[in-house]
Amino acid sequence: MTITTTGKNAVRDLLDTNKDYGQMGTDSTAPTEGDTGLGTAVAVTQQSLTASKSDKQVVLSYELNSTTGNSNTYTEFENTLSSGTNFNRVTFAGIQKTSAIEIQVSTTVFIR
Repeated sequence: MTITTTGKNAVRDLLDTNKDYGQMGTDSTAPTEGDTGLGTAVAVTQQSLTASKSDKQVVLSYELNSTTGNSNTYTEFENTLSSGTNFNRVTFAGIQKTSAIEIQVSTTVFIR
């Protein structure tokens, strides 16, 4: 079976249409395919996602401004779809958030 370029771009468009929000958390447990959300979500970091599309890919972008979510050390991030479904989760070395820091996360999804 071959998925056509048109079909791949349709999947890309579904992701773009159904994107909802990104969110930071403070848990450092390694992500697994069975994850359904962040280990320890920080509610104030929930921000709408923006997207840019090109052939067979979509880039989901998230920004946490300098005045939001300070005094936490963030170690995880997720993108969530409009259905409430966790699309992906990633962990990383801690970022100590202060008013001097803005956090930007870009997730590029390639449809192959």
